[in-house]
Amino acid sequence: MKKVISVLLILLVTLTALPVTAAAMTSLERQACTLVNAQRTARGLSPLEISSSLSDKARIKSQDMAQGGYFSHTSPTYGSPFTMMRTLGISYESAGENIAMGYTTASDVVNAWMNSARHRANLLASRYTTVGIGYEDGYWTQWLIR
Repeated sequence: MKKVISVLLILLVTLTALPVTAAAMTSLERQACTLVNAQRTARGLSPLEISSSLSDKARIKSQDMAQGGYFSHTSPTYGSPFTMMRTLGISYESAGENIAMGYTTASDVVNAWMNSARHRANLLASRYTTVGIGYEDGYWTQWLIR
């Protein structure tokens, strides 16, 4: 019985230490994903599958940046975007990350990514099949995977 209680306590502590995210994408996040697909289809590329689950996990990166007061692809908490994705249980063959800070609308953040050669290349890369975008308090994270 003591072992069961110990295991339950460890599980409870572990679960309460994980960041809290919404169960579904916000309308702002969904709008940003839709605008990303509009950019892709306008250039003859296939639209990406919009993943609520991937958005929930990308939101954790945005929350980490907002709470940690940093703006970087490398998280002091989780490390590189790729390490963070794997830590959060995301499987991928290929992955990319775009981040942004200070934009309040989906249109503004997608336009900013499109106006940056490196971000645009990521967003338009044909190797990706799925997109998730997380937003928290002015911080945006776009994760692209295959």
